Amino acid sequence: MLFRKKDSSSGPITELIVSSFGFKPKKISLYSLALTHSSVAETDAEGGKLSNERLEFLGDSVIDSVMADYLYHEFPNLSEGELTKMKAKIVSRRSLNFIGEQIGIANYLNCNLGKQDMHRSMLGNAFEALVGAVYLERGYSFTFEKLLGLFKRFEIDDLVHEEIDYKSKLHEWSQKKRKSLKYIVLDEVQKNGESSYTIEVRIDGNAFGSGKGKSKKHAEQEASKKACKSIFGN
Repeated sequence: MLFRKKDSSSGPITELIVSSFGFKPKKISLYSLALTHSSVAETDAEGGKLSNERLEFLGDSVIDSVMADYLYHEFPNLSEGELTKMKAKIVSRRSLNFIGEQIGIANYLNCNLGKQDMHRSMLGNAFEALVGAVYLERGYSFTFEKLLGLFKRFEIDDLVHEEIDYKSKLHEWSQKKRKSLKYIVLDEVQKNGESSYTIEVRIDGNAFGSGKGKSKKHAEQEASKKACKSIFGN
């Protein structure tokens, strides 16, 4: 059984961009192209295929640049090797496929393949193409803001915390200094099936920072990060 060609009209595409990036696109043709797989691509006047492959190439470079920019300024004391390792985790094929899957690209992707031939990588590739389209329409600064928001929304930034485990660092320091370390849940909210936590880290009874997250682990890491900055500096 073949996938039918998805509706490429402005309505569904606008719906996808608004829900994913938070703005209404003007150049619908760009986003329609970003959602066009080579299996249904038409041929242009020069004999090339009108698919999302060129936008995918551009989006891949933009994502790489945004993450390098973010990590460079977020972690001024890390070495080139440490930053490279972090970036590789965040922009991995697995992460991009996951985001493409979560924002529902499969419901909008124009393709002509059997179900057994549709791989998750197609969703990640289409996501890259969408990022390329956002960049062409709205520029780097806008794309930077929206892309970081999307990565935080799906907690891809947890991969950064896995590389720098602030909680473990704080625990080791407190043991060495013989300090008491506690994490206090200040707030827990359940809304629309999603959880949100606010957690404060206290050392010898004194507050050293609080953090928010969709999981206790994430909130504790955010709180620990602030505490580490207070204790160790940047």
